[in-house]
Amino acid sequence: MNLANFIPAILCILGLTAFNKVEGKDDLTEQECAKLKEYGFTDSFLADFKAYIQNPQPSAENNATDDRRAAAVAAVLGQVTTQHQKATAELSALKEQVAKDKAAHSAAISSKEAEIAALNEKIQTLSELPETDPGKGAGSSATPAADFNLDDTQQLGGLPGEFFALNRPYNLRAKAALLANEGKMLAVSTPLSVDYKTLQDDLGAFYRTRWSDRLQSFLVELPTITKIFPTESGHQDLETLTNLWLGEFSQPDNSENSEFDKVTKGSYEFGHETLRMYGVMFAHKFKSLKALEKSWIGYLNREGSNPVKLSFIEYLLVKTAKKLHNEREQRYINGVRKDPDPDVPGRAMEAADGIYEYLRKRVEGHTDFTPDGGTTGKTVYQIKPFNLPRITAANIGEVFYQGTSMIPSVFRDTGKICLYIPSWMLPLYHKYNEAHYGQNVDYKAGITYVKEFPAVKIVTLPNADNHHRIFWTIEGNFRTFDHVAGEMLRFTLEQQDWTVKVWSNWKESIQAEVVGFKYTDPLAMDGSRQLIWCNDYDRPDTYFIEADRDANPSALLHSSIVTVANSKQFEITDIANAQAGRLISLKCGADGESGVTIKKAEKFSLLSAAWTPKKGDVITLMKRADGKFIEVSRSTAAAESYQFDADEVTPSLKGATVFVTAENSKATAITDLLDATPGTLYTIHGAGEANASTIANGGNFVLTAPITLKAGTFIKLVKGEDNKFYEVARG
Repeated sequence: MNLANFIPAILCILGLTAFNKVEGKDDLTEQECAKLKEYGFTDSFLADFKAYIQNPQPSAENNATDDRRAAAVAAVLGQVTTQHQKATAELSALKEQVAKDKAAHSAAISSKEAEIAALNEKIQTLSELPETDPGKGAGSSATPAADFNLDDTQQLGGLPGEFFALNRPYNLRAKAALLANEGKMLAVSTPLSVDYKTLQDDLGAFYRTRWSDRLQSFLVELPTITKIFPTESGHQDLETLTNLWLGEFSQPDNSENSEFDKVTKGSYEFGHETLRMYGVMFAHKFKSLKALEKSWIGYLNREGSNPVKLSFIEYLLVKTAKKLHNEREQRYINGVRKDPDPDVPGRAMEAADGIYEYLRKRVEGHTDFTPDGGTTGKTVYQIKPFNLPRITAANIGEVFYQGTSMIPSVFRDTGKICLYIPSWMLPLYHKYNEAHYGQNVDYKAGITYVKEFPAVKIVTLPNADNHHRIFWTIEGNFRTFDHVAGEMLRFTLEQQDWTVKVWSNWKESIQAEVVGFKYTDPLAMDGSRQLIWCNDYDRPDTYFIEADRDANPSALLHSSIVTVANSKQFEITDIANAQAGRLISLKCGADGESGVTIKKAEKFSLLSAAWTPKKGDVITLMKRADGKFIEVSRSTAAAESYQFDADEVTPSLKGATVFVTAENSKATAITDLLDATPGTLYTIHGAGEANASTIANGGNFVLTAPITLKAGTFIKLVKGEDNKFYEVARG
C-alpha cells in the first residue's frame, strides 16, 4: 500500500495545507489522530502513516497519478459511506423495535439521528475534496475557507461585527470554553446579572437609542505592549529563576603527555533573578445615584425609581476597564513603585515598576531579594552602561552604531539581539538615514534594523516620550507577568444601603528573565557577564519630573523636578534622596496659594535669600556633605530668554537657545524659525493672552498638536537634518 496516496485526503479531512513539524519532521498530533479515527482509520494504519511522513521512503510509486490519489480518497469515502448505510439500517430497525414504546427510547433515537447527521457531514466533506493539481500540490484550493481564529484578542474567533466583540462577557466565556477543549485555560469572570443586561442591549435596545441620547466617551484604548513582551500567568512575588554562566572549556589536545587532572578547565557559575510581582488595586464607590437619575441620559435608566442604578454602573465599568488597561500600559513603561500609605489613595504610576525603572535599578543598584543568592539584602549592580553621547536628531544614527558595535559580537551577530528605543526616536532615525545615505532602503513596514548591523532589529516602545534610554537584549528576554489571567477586570460589586462599592485586585510585573551577574562593587564590572546593554542616562536634565503634592520633592528618580499645585502654599524643608555634589534643578509648576516657598533657614540657610517663585522659575542647588544645600543659580521663566519681535512670523534663533514671544498686536502664526542649528534643543516661552503666537502642526513643524504660546506655556523643539522642527516637550 502506497501511503503517499492518502496524504491529500488526510490533509483535507484535517483542514491543513501541510503537516505540523516536530523536530523538523512532519507529524500528526493526538487531536488529529483522534479526528482521523472518527473517519474509520485504524491505530495500526495511523502508526504506519506517521512513520511514513516522518521518514518518507523514495520509490517509483511516489509519482502516483491523480487517479491513484483519487482512488485513495474514494476508499475513505466508501468506508464512511458503508458506515452511513449501516447506521441507517440500524436506525430503521430501532424505529421498528420501539414503535410500541417510542417515548421510552426517544433519547436513543435522537442520539442515532445525531450520529447519522455527523456522518452526512463527513460524507459531504469527503465528496467535496479537491482533485490533486500537480502544479499546486495536494489539497490546494483556489479560495481557502476563512479560519476561525481563537487567538484573535478583539473578536470571538475573528468574526466581524460588534456583536462578536470580546468586550462582551458572554463572548469571552465562549472563547474560554473553546480554548478549554484544546487544553488551554483562560480566566473569565463568573456570570452576573449585568452580563445579561449587556446581552439585552446587543439584541437591540442599545442600537435603537437615538444618536442624540448616546453618552459618549472619547477614551482611546492604547495598543498593548504585550505584543512586544508577551504575558506569562501564574506567578507569585519573589519567585527565583536560576541562570547559568559558563567559563571557557576548549583547549589544544594535550592528552598524550599530560595528566588529566592537571589540564582540566572550565567553570559553571550560577546566578539568580528574583521576580517581583506588585499588588495593584482598583477601588471605587458609586454614591448619590438617585441624583444621577435627573442628569444622565434617560435610556440607561432601566431600574425605574430604584436608587441603585446597575445599568448605569455597568456602562461606567466598561469605560473604567478601558481606562485601567491604558493605565497599566503606561505603567509598564513609566511606572515607579511606591509603597502605599494606609488610607491615602496612590497614583497609578506608583503601583508597579515599569521597564525603565527596572533598568535604572539594575544600573544604579537595587536591593537583592533572591533567597540564598549570596547577596541577599545587599545592593547589587547588574548592568554596566555604555558611555554614549546624548541623543539628538543630528547624531542619532551615530549613537545607534556606536552602542551596537560595543556589544560582544558573539551576541550581536546571532540575529537574536534587538535594540529597544522610545517610539519618538524612530522618525529621527529615518530622517538621519535619509539625510546621510539618501533613500532609507533598510526600512520595512513595522521592521527596522540598525543600518550598519542588519542582524540587529530595532523595536519601538510606546508611551515613552520622556525617556532617552535605549537598550539592547535578546529578543524575548523581557516579559510581562501576572498571577491570574484577566484578574484586573474581575470586578466585585457590593451594595451597601444606596451606594455600590466596586473593586478588583491583581498582580503585575515587567521583567527580564536574565540580566547579568550581580556585583556588590560596581567598579568590578567589566560588562562581560551581562545580557542587557544600555546607554548611561535616561531622562535629560531639561526634562522635569513632577514632585508629590503637599510633600518635599525627591531626587531619587531624576535631578530635575517640577512642583505641582498643592492644597495650600507648601514650604519645602528638604529635597529627599539628594546626592552630595550633584546639581538639582527645582522648577516651580504652580504659584500663588498652591505654590511653594523655601525659607533661608536650616538645610537651606546658605541660600542668598528666601525663594518664593512664580510659575516657571527655576533654582539650581547642590547638596553639601553636611546635608545643607548650596544655591548655584536662580532664574525666572524668561529671565535669560531672548525676546522675539512683536508680530514676527519667522523669528531668528541666532545666538541663544531660550526665547520668549512678544505680546503681539495681531494674530501671529509662526511659520518658520531662522538660523537654527540641527541637533540643538531650543525652548520658546509664551507671552500675553490676546494675539499670542501660534505654531501649527505642519509645514516646517512636526508637533504632537498645534500650540498657542500664551503666558506660562512653552515648547521645546529640535531641528532635524531635513530642516524641520520636531517637538521634544511642551508645558
